[in-house]
Amino acid sequence: MIPRPVPRQVPVAAPSRVHQRLLDAADGPREVLHASATAIYVDLDGWCLGLVSATATRVPCALWSTLPDLTPYARSAVAVRDGSLHVGRDRMRVTRLSDPRSTAVGRHEPSASAVPMTSAFDLPADGRLTAVHLDRLLGRGPGLTPLGDDVLAGWFTTRAALGAPDASLAGAVRRRLGVTTLLSATLLDCAIRGEALPQLTAWLADPSPATRRALLAVGATSGAGLLTGASLALASVSTDIPGRAA
Repeated sequence: MIPRPVPRQVPVAAPSRVHQRLLDAADGPREVLHASATAIYVDLDGWCLGLVSATATRVPCALWSTLPDLTPYARSAVAVRDGSLHVGRDRMRVTRLSDPRSTAVGRHEPSASAVPMTSAFDLPADGRLTAVHLDRLLGRGPGLTPLGDDVLAGWFTTRAALGAPDASLAGAVRRRLGVTTLLSATLLDCAIRGEALPQLTAWLADPSPATRRALLAVGATSGAGLLTGASLALASVSTDIPGRAA
């Protein structure tokens, strides 16, 4: 009998909730939803799990590697075994845990936070979104994360960071996640829990020109969508919350 090759151990960092999902997942192959040089996404029991390269954005539903290029894995089979993600012959071994929730919100002047994208979706300038607005946003736009979903993700993450979550709207979104892509639905689930991309976390904490540029550089339009949603959320919350501009 030929012994099974010992998998190479590839160290990765992971949000604690991602690590727990892997530990809870049953062993077996997983469908690859997307594979590129910077990211591989798989279906983990109806939740989108990613593996990202060192140069990719650290989305809160992924394992974060220091690998410069994931191209060698592009055609590899992916499976979960013993609480770990195996890509080809390699095991992605979680060696560091992180909490991607955004909690610090600096002083945001209205003129610095405003972005000219609200009119594209006919959204209220005061940022008070309701279930009525979901038809204009959920699943609207091309790509793995449609632009309308990015707006919602920015809104929910910011409201959570401000300590002002909207359980009613979150429930309405969760009931309709089937209208968008699995990756986008997963990122909306993360956003509702306050889990954010690091570029958005940085801008919320320090709304400087540099953090704004870094956020806008995320994806083709994702950064602009997140910034729009975050700005709307800031406008929607009363000014008596610490850190908000008067």
